[in-house]
Amino acid sequence: MSDYVGTTRATYDAIAAQYAHRWSAPSAWVNAELNRLVAALPSDARVADIGCGPGHHTLLLRNCGFRVVGFDLSRQMLTCGGVPGLVQTDMRALPLPAQVMDAVWCVAAMLHIPRPEVPDVLAEFSRVLRPGGLLSLSVVEGDGEGWEPVSYAQTYRRWYVFHRIEPLIQQLTLAGFDVLSYSRRSTHRNWLHLSAQRG
Repeated sequence: MSDYVGTTRATYDAIAAQYAHRWSAPSAWVNAELNRLVAALPSDARVADIGCGPGHHTLLLRNCGFRVVGFDLSRQMLTCGGVPGLVQTDMRALPLPAQVMDAVWCVAAMLHIPRPEVPDVLAEFSRVLRPGGLLSLSVVEGDGEGWEPVSYAQTYRRWYVFHRIEPLIQQLTLAGFDVLSYSRRSTHRNWLHLSAQRG
């Protein structure tokens, strides 16, 4: 495991309880994306919540009727919220057979993957999705990559990778996805949200 990913995992282990409390309320974008998935998928669709953290979005997806498994690299994040059915794993090698999921949900998680490894992650998402399966992806918009201190726990740091829409669409296309739509929003960061479908 690269130092970037390993150090970022250790940070999430250390800040898990604070993170779970700080980000417990869903944003308007999350609710809109949930509604889109409900309209597009059968009620018992199988969804992988990748980079699920304490499982906030896992629960929201389950409340929509979906069969959801959450995956995260940080064991403390997985256990701090008391959400069952979460699995510790690396998104670069998901413990899933090919073409078994109806959707992949990856919100504010792939942004910690070093840029050279992003194509492998997108290929892994494509591998586990059935043909026609949907991807909901959220990353930070911008240029470059590097370490950032955690604003509410500044002795810890995380590796961030910033993305621009055109290169990201190209990478998704190479991984076998058709990008259906994208949008932007700004909070403490500038975000890109993409909806894509496996070809």
